[in-house]
Amino acid sequence: MKKILAVIAAMILIFGSFIIYKYFISKPSIEILETAEVKKGNIRGILVETGIIKPQVGAEVKIGTRATGTLDKMKVKIGDGVKKGQLIALIDDREIRKAIEQQKASVVAAENTLSQIDLTYPERVREAKANFEYAKINYDREEELLKHEYTTKDAVDRAKSQFEAAEANLNRLQNEYKTQLKIARANIEDITARLRQEETRLTYTRIYAPIDGVVSDVTVQEGETIVAGLQVANLVTVLDPTLLEMWTYVDETDIGKVKIGQQVEYYVDTFPDKFFHGRIEKIYPQPLIKENIVYYLAIVDVSKEDAGLLRPEMTTHIRIIFDERKDILIAPNAAIKYEAGKQVAYKVAEPKKIQKVELITGLRGEDYTEILSGVNDGDVLATKLIMPVSPKSRD
Repeated sequence: MKKILAVIAAMILIFGSFIIYKYFISKPSIEILETAEVKKGNIRGILVETGIIKPQVGAEVKIGTRATGTLDKMKVKIGDGVKKGQLIALIDDREIRKAIEQQKASVVAAENTLSQIDLTYPERVREAKANFEYAKINYDREEELLKHEYTTKDAVDRAKSQFEAAEANLNRLQNEYKTQLKIARANIEDITARLRQEETRLTYTRIYAPIDGVVSDVTVQEGETIVAGLQVANLVTVLDPTLLEMWTYVDETDIGKVKIGQQVEYYVDTFPDKFFHGRIEKIYPQPLIKENIVYYLAIVDVSKEDAGLLRPEMTTHIRIIFDERKDILIAPNAAIKYEAGKQVAYKVAEPKKIQKVELITGLRGEDYTEILSGVNDGDVLATKLIMPVSPKSRD
């Protein structure tokens, strides 16, 4: 019995000693799982944003008409490719053609009237001029005869009266000729202008593609009546799929780092392994608020080659490169810790010797951070480690 008690007492003593050593005497150790070296390398400052593919201004054209009538022919459907100047729709033009015929007939009648004036009035003016010249000669003769008392005063007065009447008639016909010419020519111009107006209206009944592209929407079908009012009726939408741009939604906290000309990398969900490249062309000053978050739009033009793969309204995942530094001292982001408001790292000098050092860092990239001071090229830092638990924390 005494032996059993002695064994139990010894075990209690050993276990107690182990507990006292582990929890009160021994110092807890750090367990290093992975390490990496501080080295020279390149680093890029990246802003991660989201965006959307949109048609450029002028790439999407809504084609309407100012003509009212029945749609006789729709020559395209959604998905069809069209060329600039291609006829895509016809509207009933019978009423306009009838008006054009009437105006043409009116022009002919007005031109005939002008021709008649040009034909008759010059002859009448010549006759009146001949009468005027005869009356003047007769008047002059009668006055000369009166001086020698070969005629009477009444004969002179009659000759004068005939001369004055002939002169007035000549002036009246000359003025009337000019007036009739002006009226006839003005009438022709007025009718011709109405004819041109009707011919212009006729062009509204033929709808042509204004750009090369693909038909993205058709809103009217054959047989439907189009009523053109204050707003032009939209018939067809044509999209040039090669003219795309990307709207980048930049958070207000990041917009200060974004500048025109910065390089951009992005991908879309349908091509997650393919990166597209561009540069920031414009930054819109007007903010955009989505879900109570303020964004600013940075515009990136899409190359024609990339536009062959992308589509409007695709969501993009973007990385804006706002800074790039080469041949600098860098360390993995995982090696930099934040303790008590300071940046620190755990330098591994020997397998069992670990030293905590304070760091001053610069640019932080996606995987690496610029090191300004605290460690040197070739130093080994812990990137994954298990920190010890102190006795107080255990309690």
